Amino acid sequence: MAFACLFVPDFPAQAVVRLEPDLREKGVAIIAGAAPLTKVFATNRRARELGVETGMTKVQAEAFQGVVWRWRSVSQEASAYAALLDCAWAISPRVEDGPKREKEDFCDTVVLDLAGCEKLFGSSEKIAHDLKRIASEVGLEANVAVAGNPLAAVCAAQGFLGVTVIPAGDERLQMGRLSLEGLRIPFEFVETLRRWGIRTCKEFAALPEIAIVERLGQEGLRWWRLAQGANAHPLIAKDFPSNFEEHMDLESPVDLLEPLLFVLNRLLEQLFARLRMHILSIGEIKLTLTLERNDSRNKKPIFHIRTLRLPVPARDTKLLLKLLQLDLEKHPPSSPVTAVRMLTTPVKARSQQLGLFLPFSPDPERLEITLARIQNTVGESRVGAPVLLDTHGPNAFQQDRFVLPEMKEKHSVTEKQTTAAMRIYRPPLPATVEFQEGKPTFLGCEGARRRILAFAGPWRTKGEWWSETAWARDEWDVEVRTLRPKIQPEGSRGSEEETGLYRVYKDVRAKRWFVEGIYD
Repeated sequence: MAFACLFVPDFPAQAVVRLEPDLREKGVAIIAGAAPLTKVFATNRRARELGVETGMTKVQAEAFQGVVWRWRSVSQEASAYAALLDCAWAISPRVEDGPKREKEDFCDTVVLDLAGCEKLFGSSEKIAHDLKRIASEVGLEANVAVAGNPLAAVCAAQGFLGVTVIPAGDERLQMGRLSLEGLRIPFEFVETLRRWGIRTCKEFAALPEIAIVERLGQEGLRWWRLAQGANAHPLIAKDFPSNFEEHMDLESPVDLLEPLLFVLNRLLEQLFARLRMHILSIGEIKLTLTLERNDSRNKKPIFHIRTLRLPVPARDTKLLLKLLQLDLEKHPPSSPVTAVRMLTTPVKARSQQLGLFLPFSPDPERLEITLARIQNTVGESRVGAPVLLDTHGPNAFQQDRFVLPEMKEKHSVTEKQTTAAMRIYRPPLPATVEFQEGKPTFLGCEGARRRILAFAGPWRTKGEWWSETAWARDEWDVEVRTLRPKIQPEGSRGSEEETGLYRVYKDVRAKRWFVEGIYD
């Protein structure tokens, strides 16, 4: 059995640099704590070369030139660690959180089981290099180690730079090269071993087992076995996430849309990089903007939340960015933005084999942008596909989100079926109906009076009598000479003989007549 470990050095600093690629070649120091106890929480390698050390106060650290300062963001660290887990899930389904260092509240290590992965991805060395490459694609520079047990892989990843592959049986030799600090041994154990003259894992592993138990107990025995590369524990796999999230805290509030789009673009690029590992697309995206408060006394945050539900799974960054831009132009935030959070619901990528003789359909991505632009112009509830409601009420329908249906090959129909359609007047035309002996005889509408040649009805319908929107109507189908005759050439009398079949109804509650439409 083999286990791999991904370890990200200077994790708090890398979590910030991951979303700000311009800082990759600069010294970055992460500060935390309330004034006047603000101190340096973490640094990257470049900042340490300039002389900045962890634990310095902000005043001491500001004396160094060429260092970029950023406040610690726990949410950005959570997003970076989720991206690290995605790198591991791209290789193996069995992934576990790595052990945390003493007095640290973040996790920078991931362990994965490679059992059976060699048949899919190749040798252990190739898998280790693939893990390092995948981590680099999501903006994290990680150390990767492969060993026969999880703890040995963790110690090797945290103690050696780059890629380390420990062959089976060589764990003790490789682990002996590490210092005692590389085992993450508690400080009191390290001090005790140093008083004994022990400096490396090799010297620690050479001590007799019984003497270790007598002096350091079972905890010391566990560290002694780890120094020999023989300690192991069962791997407890994590569940695959149901959604993907990215978060970014802004250094200064942003009140213009254009600079905010740059931030959204960075987050979208990271989300799509993670989704591509699992061959997934975005089905829904929820954007949460944290707004700046004008009242300093009330510390409750203000959020501006927008949700986009896509008709087809999307994997195009430009498409999502354009849709977010159109949505924010229609619904801008009321105050400057201080933090951005994106939550996406993943779905399977769209894949369909189209036929050679099917008609060409519009591109779903371009169609969605067009619908968003039309919606910004005419209103949200005025764009979509009409759907009938489960009621007998007149004009009972609603506008649902338009979804492009899958194209299917149409088969020729030999028998033609005659269907009737009615063109509805919106709004219905006011009318008058004259009755004789209970039968309609004349129809008056738009200044014209027509004799009713034939009729059918009435059909009484009513509903919602239990609410304030109760309705009731009597419907008739009547045949009369056309109310709106077509324009005919001079000298022609065809329009006088042209007839039409109309649907008229009486609003029983209002006691008024209307012409609802004409049958084709």
